[in-house]
Amino acid sequence: MIKFITPGVNLTGSKGIEHKSIIRIRTVGNHDFFSHGFSPLYIFYHFKSLLNSHMFMKKTNDGNSFLALTGNLFFFQVSHALFQVSLIWAVLDISGSKQTTGLLASAVYLPYLFFSLPAGIFADGRSKVSIIRWVCLLEAGIVLLIPLLHSLDSLSIRMMGIIAFILTSVAAFYNPSRDSLIPLYLPESKLLRGNTIVQMTIQIAFILGPVLAGYLIDLIGAVQVFMLIGVLFLFAFITGFLMKHPALEKDIQIQSLDMRTLTDILDTLKNDPVLIWLLIITVVDNLFIMGPAVVGMAILVREVFNGSASDWALCETFLSVGMIVTSLLLMKWGRKIPLGIMLITGIIMDGLTYIPVKWASSIPLLWAIIFFHALFIPLIVVGRTTIIQKRVPHSLQGRFFSLISISVIGLTAVSTALTGLATEYIPVRDLFAYIGILAAITGGTALFYKPLRTLQNS
Repeated sequence: MIKFITPGVNLTGSKGIEHKSIIRIRTVGNHDFFSHGFSPLYIFYHFKSLLNSHMFMKKTNDGNSFLALTGNLFFFQVSHALFQVSLIWAVLDISGSKQTTGLLASAVYLPYLFFSLPAGIFADGRSKVSIIRWVCLLEAGIVLLIPLLHSLDSLSIRMMGIIAFILTSVAAFYNPSRDSLIPLYLPESKLLRGNTIVQMTIQIAFILGPVLAGYLIDLIGAVQVFMLIGVLFLFAFITGFLMKHPALEKDIQIQSLDMRTLTDILDTLKNDPVLIWLLIITVVDNLFIMGPAVVGMAILVREVFNGSASDWALCETFLSVGMIVTSLLLMKWGRKIPLGIMLITGIIMDGLTYIPVKWASSIPLLWAIIFFHALFIPLIVVGRTTIIQKRVPHSLQGRFFSLISISVIGLTAVSTALTGLATEYIPVRDLFAYIGILAAITGGTALFYKPLRTLQNS
């Protein structure tokens, strides 16, 4: 499950966020979140020490390439967090329409429905490292269109929406290449830990995004921040050159792009019902969960609690912190948990922990609920990714991860549109309870399929 961060800023300036030397956020209402002992920089350096402590980080070409991949991912995700920082809140604030906000969020995620499968085919047929480099370079150019258009007095909300659509279209080619590259760098025994590190990198970037945005937009203005984002994408591009082309990659690349590229993945699904179940519960769970997570939370904070964009930003920040906490635990004890139980427990609790939102009486209580909810998300993401890497042949992993992108990020487009429409008729508090129950039932049904339930981490 992939969730974007949107801090308390608008297109012209920030509200309620001030920069401290220890990287502290102060929101409207004087809610302090980061303290000296739990700043983003502390998390980053603690994370770096964890990386250096593991065997696959020692001086091998593949270990160094995996480190370079995590560095590339960090710059890539920080850039996206900064780019998408105020989109949903700004539209909700300007239009006042929940339905319009849902449709706009849908448009941003829609490219994953169109381009994920071609991206997976490219990942299996071309150099994964080269794809990652090209994505970063193209996104740098796309983002820099915003300050260019602003200098020509041609920038509008509609044009920013178009640029966001194009940016997401290019980004769709990143994840299948990244996830199918990991097992080419790491031995099977290190996959769960490697996937956990990848998820931690993403969440650290999502925490730093709001902090940087709140400070930089106030300091230099929104348009200049887009110039910085372009530079960060260029850093990601440069970091990509520290990644080596895996020796095995040429042997597993598909030789021609024809109908067999699609029938091969269908044959794999037909021969492995566990993968079919994995896809089905992923699709259904994300259809229920993603819309309320992306749009519903903004509506809840703004209209039920009369909160600020900063309050919403901290909801997303607590989400990331909760995921980091569980990721740290998985790095140490994850191999002791059966993969099937890890995945199913994550999906069930992903739903059940949203139900208490219905009774949240204040924003701080909502933050606590979101933090608890986030503790179970890595069980889904890490468990699902590791299952695929272990069960799907290397030559098909790009295409299979593209199906996951469609199921997770692509379904977000459908779910956000439905959520925006549903909240016109259903109180948003009640909606969280309903979708929580439905998502938990989705995970519960997987308990009845023994091959998935008993899947081991070996």
